[in-house]
Amino acid sequence: MPERASHITLRGHVISGRGTASRSRVGESPISDFFGELQAPGSLNVAFEKPIRFDPEKVAFPGGHRAYYWAAEINGSRCLLTRAKGHPLHIVEVLSPYRLREKFQLKDGDSVEIKVVSNLVVDLSWEIKAIWSIFWEFRGSWYASRVYRALIGPFWLIRRLATQSPQYHAKLWNRERLQGDVSVCHINLARVSKLRGGARQTELLVRELSRVLPKQRLVVLQHEVLANRLDDVPNLEICRVRNRLSALGACRGACLLHAHETHAAQVAYVASFRGSRYIITRRTDSPIGSSFFTRGMYRNAKTVVALSTAIENQIRKKFAGIPTARIPDAWTPRDPSKSKQLEIRQRHEGKFLVGHIAAMDGEGKGHGVLLQAARILQETNPDIHFLLLGSGRLEDKFRQQGRGLANVFFQGWQEDPFSWIAAFDIFAFPSLREGLGSILLDVLRAGVPIVASRTGGIPDVVTDDCGTLVAPGNADALAQELLRLHNSPAVRERLSQGAKARAVEFSSLKMAERYVDLYRTLDVF
Repeated sequence: MPERASHITLRGHVISGRGTASRSRVGESPISDFFGELQAPGSLNVAFEKPIRFDPEKVAFPGGHRAYYWAAEINGSRCLLTRAKGHPLHIVEVLSPYRLREKFQLKDGDSVEIKVVSNLVVDLSWEIKAIWSIFWEFRGSWYASRVYRALIGPFWLIRRLATQSPQYHAKLWNRERLQGDVSVCHINLARVSKLRGGARQTELLVRELSRVLPKQRLVVLQHEVLANRLDDVPNLEICRVRNRLSALGACRGACLLHAHETHAAQVAYVASFRGSRYIITRRTDSPIGSSFFTRGMYRNAKTVVALSTAIENQIRKKFAGIPTARIPDAWTPRDPSKSKQLEIRQRHEGKFLVGHIAAMDGEGKGHGVLLQAARILQETNPDIHFLLLGSGRLEDKFRQQGRGLANVFFQGWQEDPFSWIAAFDIFAFPSLREGLGSILLDVLRAGVPIVASRTGGIPDVVTDDCGTLVAPGNADALAQELLRLHNSPAVRERLSQGAKARAVEFSSLKMAERYVDLYRTLDVF
């Protein structure tokens, strides 16, 4: 970092961060130009000793799409700082061209010193520090969180005063274009750092519907990955919004609102007060809330779409009499890379590969059960290797559980999971709770036999023709079934052919046709 100004050292401690960062985020210009060659980009969250403010108007180095970045140094090496959205004023995210935890052997709670240009740091008034500290101190309490939400207006005002970001004044879409009617307005306000589940299915549906609908609109949060993936779709108007309140303004003029997740459903329900019609796609089988607002949100929907029989039964049990429809997800029309597939097989030459792909944000995907099954099989069948793809806040915990297992390999987040799926001999999916499991559809398309849990919407996908089901949470049964398929090449071949045949029912074209039929019943066109 050029020595063009005096520097100040900020002291803090590590609070989270896996040490790895998304290549798509860090690898974009001008961030990659700042770092030069990127070998293993890393990230880390650091809590400083006191709240601070960075003034972006004095920074010559602008950031990417999400935030503004500030050049800094940690232990003599260049890095960038950014404010993680929703974090308090004393927490920043550090981006670097290497994995911070590995390079400096950092653990949660370790002290760090970060050097920044002194004129970038502006001390906050004691009033803002005090109010913010009170908000953050009581945010975790259930009762206080209601007070926190009631005071959300002052919260955003304080954050705005603290950042003074020019992004708050940006014009996100042309409001004059919203005067014309659109057939369907899709709303997806999920905050995801990577394209997963619901966001991927929203993309597939919008692309397929562009062939038959005269005009669509997509309302999405401005910094989310989905916002930039559909720019090439014809007859699609994309409205990048800051929050649910601005999303409400972007919904007007549509014949029908299609909410793809809970926050979107809340916006659609409020929009219905002024006459808008909406449908909801429910993706999970988690318990539905019983608040007055939630009941009204579901009962006022023209139709609630469920991905599976389990979700549909749950909706009907909770809200008797409301119209429902069952439309499953679709596989992603992307072919695997033959070279990548060969590389994976060569890396584990002579081994039987059992794959698993899921976010590591909770226990519900069955990572613990799969690790127990791996521990059972490592002594008797060391040729069976378990490859776990995915990342999340519990990744470190699962890595600790898998310590000492020579047959388990954590591969982290992969931008191209399809090549990995094609390299697997068996796909294991021991979820404890699952609405449908859209990754299973990509596995079917690849013709890989499946061993999964008999829970939620999984039985709608995995039948006797393409896989086998075991009791959820039973590691012994999972290990026995994996071993049975390992020893039965003929059975695997039969299941592989059955998987490819069953995948025909879950194409994006089939999904779009079902939604078009639903739209027609609502007189959209």
